[in-house]
Amino acid sequence: MLKSALVVVAISIAAGATIRAWAFAIFAFLLVVALGAVILLKGSSFSDAIAYCLQALVLMEVSYLAGLFVYSLWEHMQKRRKRNSVAERAPMTGKRPHG
Repeated sequence: MLKSALVVVAISIAAGATIRAWAFAIFAFLLVVALGAVILLKGSSFSDAIAYCLQALVLMEVSYLAGLFVYSLWEHMQKRRKRNSVAERAPMTGKRPHG
């Protein structure tokens, strides 16, 4: 159970940096439906399957938002670095060079 939760978190964080929210919502829904089917086929009750699926869905959504936030923050820092990395120029005094 812990391994599957770690895989879900890792995939969701990676998805936050790469795909759109609507695509992730479809992916998460399909994954949770498949997970629910597997749980039901193992012989668990319907209420247990629903509870586990909702927990997985919440974990996926929170991880997606965390990945999206971290990626946006990293991208913002990169843009800021580019803006501030302009080579320092010699101060201009307004005088023309002699010669």
